[in-house]
Amino acid sequence: MGHEISRRSLFRTASGVAAAAAIGGSLTACGGGTGAGSASGKLTMTWWGSDDRHNAYKKALATFQKSNSKIKIEERYSGYDGYFDKFNTQVAGGSAPDLLQMDTALVAQYARKGVIAPLDEYVGKSLDLTGFSKTLLAAGTVDGKLYGVPSGIGTNQLTVNRSGLEKLGLTFPDPEWTWADLKKIALDVRKKSGGKIYGVDDGGGGTLNAFEIFAREHGQNLFSADGKKLGFTSETLQEWWEYWAEMRKDKASPPAAITSAAHNDLTKNGVVIGKSLFTFDIGVYGAGGSITDATLDFLPTPQGDWSGAREGNFLNGGVLLSATKASKKIADSVKIMSFFAQDKTAIKDMQLQRGIPPTEKARSLISGDLSDTDKRNMANADYISKRVAKAGNALAAPAAPPAAATQVWDLLFQSNLAIAFGKKTMKAQLSEFFDQAQSALAG
Repeated sequence: MGHEISRRSLFRTASGVAAAAAIGGSLTACGGGTGAGSASGKLTMTWWGSDDRHNAYKKALATFQKSNSKIKIEERYSGYDGYFDKFNTQVAGGSAPDLLQMDTALVAQYARKGVIAPLDEYVGKSLDLTGFSKTLLAAGTVDGKLYGVPSGIGTNQLTVNRSGLEKLGLTFPDPEWTWADLKKIALDVRKKSGGKIYGVDDGGGGTLNAFEIFAREHGQNLFSADGKKLGFTSETLQEWWEYWAEMRKDKASPPAAITSAAHNDLTKNGVVIGKSLFTFDIGVYGAGGSITDATLDFLPTPQGDWSGAREGNFLNGGVLLSATKASKKIADSVKIMSFFAQDKTAIKDMQLQRGIPPTEKARSLISGDLSDTDKRNMANADYISKRVAKAGNALAAPAAPPAAATQVWDLLFQSNLAIAFGKKTMKAQLSEFFDQAQSALAG
């Protein structure tokens, strides 16, 4: 599958780390594209993705140009690796594209460096965002201004081996389940399988997306608004680690060796290799799903089951479309953004290539053409979207993560692993984690 899941791509992609570091350097608005990035004078548009995504973009853009013959588009596309390195070089050299696909993990850094343009003056005029929720638009909003139009709904969810559950005679959980419910069904999986299968992959460290929801259920974000400090307390992280330590002890989750082997290797993920039936790894569907015969289904991250627990879920924007600030073709770029947001042909051409479509209108347009697994994935995203929209106790969507987020994620994983292997006590590891994480963010 070609669809993007969420802003978490930064935390799992080496080139994203390099790009984040580069942004902190000498990029300035004056180095941005001039609208003459193409010698032909065409509007230049760039994106990353699979061949399926490339073909979908090209098909949709051909339709756009039939109705907008004065806007000539030069298409540039590649894989993700090196995409932002090349963009940074173009910005520095004054040849940046006019319109680009933007990573939600990096939008704040490019916006604050003056590289991409605010779009607010076009909203409600040439930029039609009808049907986009405020929580979703937050994915492209930096310091109160809109810098990118979300392509879809990114959610944090669990991927479930549904056929494996059915073989054990277990009922698929209700989407309103809690952390206590997860523990119960994980123990049931272990018991019903005769000790051959663990219920759920260890979420204690490697799944930053799961911990983010847990922290938000406590009313805390991963990072402070300015990205210079951690936004959660030591007590919250200790509660999280204690939950997973108990899951490992009860064999509801696998031991440290299995968790370590699967780190950054989806082929060794518990659901993919048949060692567990639930996983928080958002990359399994689309990558792991192509190498397992299991029938996959999806669930929201469990809810807090303590007094005062808040809605922890939020929506992020799949990927974004942004305009280079120094471009002379921003108005034309905005027309293209609006086309992808609202045009029925474009929506059908893109299907899930840029994430779960961002509006109910778009989701209904493509639902009939999807595979059964895609339909279940979209239904779960739609469910989470509606739940977040009506929640009265949810935090605002988090700000885009700071450049040091990758280091914090790795520290979280390694800390949980040290506890799981028995190399460190939880108390000692908590102190070490907070010292190192704060140092990384401050630097």
